[in-house]
Amino acid sequence: MSTGVVFDEEAATDPSERRSDERIPIKTEVSLASDSQFFAGLTGNISKGGLFVATYQPMPIGSAVKMQIALPDGDLQATGVVRWIREASSGALPGVGVAFDPLDDASAERIASFCALREPLLHDE
Repeated sequence: MSTGVVFDEEAATDPSERRSDERIPIKTEVSLASDSQFFAGLTGNISKGGLFVATYQPMPIGSAVKMQIALPDGDLQATGVVRWIREASSGALPGVGVAFDPLDDASAERIASFCALREPLLHDE
């Protein structure tokens, strides 16, 4: 039984699971910290709105987190909230979906520039 909202590529056809920003595949280190946990994981994708972190150590939905994301032009510091959890299943990595808190202009531009250089994982219709 899932402990949160399950999202995977097949669920992208569900209007409630559509994102306002294209998700860009990325495999880079990210560290997450909340009041009670700290761990490192790998991102699966990123957008201007948030990212997916592949990890076997899920955080509860609603957890406020601090993130350090390794981008090609250097580390990015951001905060956000865990919005959904994906448990381990065949063919899908477990992890958490994190929505960014409002980013400062420079951070938002760095993510937008990175995303513009990559092919999107999914396109919204």
